[in-house]
Amino acid sequence: MRIVKLHLGLFKYLRIELKKKRTPKQLIYFLRDVGKSYFKELLKQYRDLFRQFDPLYIKQKKEYNKYNKIKKELQQALKMLQYIDRRMIDQKVPRHIRRQFWNDFRKNGQVRKETFDDLLKEIERIG
Repeated sequence: MRIVKLHLGLFKYLRIELKKKRTPKQLIYFLRDVGKSYFKELLKQYRDLFRQFDPLYIKQKKEYNKYNKIKKELQQALKMLQYIDRRMIDQKVPRHIRRQFWNDFRKNGQVRKETFDDLLKEIERIG
């Protein structure tokens, strides 16, 4: 479908541009430049099409998507942890208590579970 759109776009562009007055030399340069860019784009489209059937490319793409999903989840987790820290600072929690909280958070799974349950409740309350 993209190849058909590429052809249609080329014909529409040529129909508009060829109506403009040009000398024969300018016309040759124009058509040469259009041809170069058109064939580069066409080769890129075919390369993308053939990649869809390549088992190695499919495997790499799955790994890449998995990596991006993990990266996105880690970024979201970091934002939540930053939110917790900002909220404690806004509530004027002393620094030594915040440090104790983060040490407990790091070492104790129950504290993590309770913290994330509280966050989920807050998200549900807001949303």
